[in-house]
Parts: sequence; C-alpha cells; structure tokens
Amino acid sequence: MASRAVALAAIVALGVSGCSDATTPTGPFPGPVPTALEIRGLPEEPLEIGAVVQLTGWATFSDGSAGQVDPVWSSSAPEVASVDGRGFVFAHAAGETRITATLGPASAEAGVAVAPVNPDRYDLSGQVVNHNGRPVADVFVVALDGPSVGKATTTRGDGGYILHDLEGDTTLAARKDGYAEATGLATRDSGRLDFTLTGGAPRDAFGEGQWIVGDEVLPGRYFTDPDSGCFWQRRSGFSIGYPANRAPLLPFESEPDLDFIAGRELRFDSGQEIVDIQASDAAFRSRSECGEWRTEPPHPGVMEDIAPGTWLVGAQVAPGTYRADADYLCLWLRLAAFGGVQEDVVEDGLVEARAGAELTVTIDPSDAGFYSDAECGPWTRVEDP
Repeated sequence: MASRAVALAAIVALGVSGCSDATTPTGPFPGPVPTALEIRGLPEEPLEIGAVVQLTGWATFSDGSAGQVDPVWSSSAPEVASVDGRGFVFAHAAGETRITATLGPASAEAGVAVAPVNPDRYDLSGQVVNHNGRPVADVFVVALDGPSVGKATTTRGDGGYILHDLEGDTTLAARKDGYAEATGLATRDSGRLDFTLTGGAPRDAFGEGQWIVGDEVLPGRYFTDPDSGCFWQRRSGFSIGYPANRAPLLPFESEPDLDFIAGRELRFDSGQEIVDIQASDAAFRSRSECGEWRTEPPHPGVMEDIAPGTWLVGAQVAPGTYRADADYLCLWLRLAAFGGVQEDVVEDGLVEARAGAELTVTIDPSDAGFYSDAECGPWTRVEDP
C-alpha cells in the first residue's frame, strides 16, 4: 500500500515568532524562557500502518532567539500511534491521535492520522525457474496492465521475488535475456505466482549477475579485463547468500554462506582475471566491475614484464626468474589452475616488505598461471629457469 500521511493540524500553545537558525539547548532556563513551541516534520498525508516518522521541536525564547530543542513527547492515543522520547512516531492502527510536545511553559499539539489497510491491495510472491527446475536470478518481473501497471522487481539468487501493494487483477511478465518471456495472471486470491522460463543454448560470454552453469553459461576457462572492485564467486547452490555487488560475509555476520565454493575480490586495477568454472558448479556470480567474461584472453601474446593481474604461464608469461621492487603487503601466487581454491596454489608469497624492497620469484614451466597484486608492481625477468 502506498504510503500516505496527513497532519490534521498543528496547534502552537503560545504562538510562534520569527525563527533564526541557532540551536538552543533544552534547559534549564537561567535566562531566556521558551515562549512558543512548534512541531516540525509532520506527515502531509495519513500514515500507513507500520510507518515511522520523526518529529522535531522548534522553540522561540523570551529574548527573541529560536532554535531546535528536545521537548517531552506524548500521544493521546498510543494504540493508534505512539511517540518515543526522540520524537519518532510509530503507526500501529487506523485512527487519529494528537501528539503533544512540551518544553517548560511552552507546548504544542499536532494531529496525526493512520490510514486503514486498503482491502483491495495485496502482496504476491513466487519463484522463477528454468526448464530444468533450477532457480533463475536477475529476472525482471513486471505488471503489464490494470491499476498496478509498471510495478516491478527482480528475482533473487534463489529465483524468488515479491511484489508489494498490487491492486486488482494484473498480468505479470517474467523477462530475462536469453529466455522467452513468460506471463501469468495475478489476482488477490493468487497468493503465489511461479514462472518457468524456456531459453536457448548456454552462452560462452557473459557479464554481471548470477548465471546457472550448464544451462545459462558453459563450464570452462574465462578471461576478463576488470576494473577495481571486480568480485566473482563459484557457487554450489542457489541460496540467496550475498549478492554479487557486495563484499564477502564479514566476521560479525552470523549466517554462513554454505553455497560459496571460491571467489576473489580485486581492489586494484588488474590487467586480467582468469577463472575456471567447473561443470559441477551450480552457479557463477560476477559484479559489474568484472566486465564481460570471454573464453579468449583480452591480452594475447607474451609480456616482457608481468603487470598486476592473473596470467597464463607460457602463453602470456614466459617461465623464468623475475624480480620486483615491491610495496608493503605484496601478494603473489604461482597457480596450477584458476578455480580460486587453495588447492590451485603451487606457491604463494605475502611479503610484508618495506617500500622498494627487492623480491624474486621463479615461475616454473609446469605452472598454469601467475597472480600478482598491485603492491608488487611490475615483475622483470632476470633469468630463464
């Protein structure tokens, strides 16, 4: 239900004179005395049940000064809308109440209304799956007609969605590139509306979002030229977990992400990133900063110096011993594969070096790849293996 909130009236007990922008303490009042009080922040239309608004008090004093103050708040009908000591009004039930603010000898009242629940409005939930019954994320679900035309949302990682405050009968459409559009009729009695999408062959190039491995993207080795902030995940399932546009779960967050297999966040301008998507993976997620993943490397050919990023040994990086003048916390990895798991690491180095410290690493011909972050700087080959 669309939010509506109306102020019935604001009654100022002792009148309000001109106000300045100065902030005045609440008291006691050894000098100027509050002569008038005004309630500000009143809603313009009736509040919907569950809504919260904050009111503020503004006082005028006997010396002509004025400013925001912290009055004592109360509600004549707290079962309709209660108010706490900070001026937050909580709407509980349909009806009207009067909010009173008091500061010493000055007080003010304001009427606040709470609108009844609209019986014609309803929420609708559902799930979108593909022809194999696997949840499809990032599907655009939109109302095409009726009073709710234009209301829309997108599906989560588990394929679920919810549309709030629909009104009347409406045709919903589920849309995602690569799939045929699916439609269904939503009514107040529906409660739930699920969709099954049909689409073409899986793609071998893709960008931001969650992708079903095997159905939407092919397993294999993918390359991209990412921006700083790129973050990707290999996943064993379709739980909501955390979306592709946020960092991994922080230590203080209580729910573990059980479907997470591996991932990497790049907080520097990487020249290239590589990932091996396995056929056993359920899904792959990628932020927009990763750009487009393709099966061909964006930078073919062997480099003279190794720039920050992830590179193929042999095709892009020649085996040999390399030297770098590193900054603090340089991280490098010799890799046997590009799945992002610890088992792929042949050798690693997290070097807490002073700025300009000289580091060396020997890349073996049997290595699949080499990763280096921006703190290491460029690596220059000093000898063959």
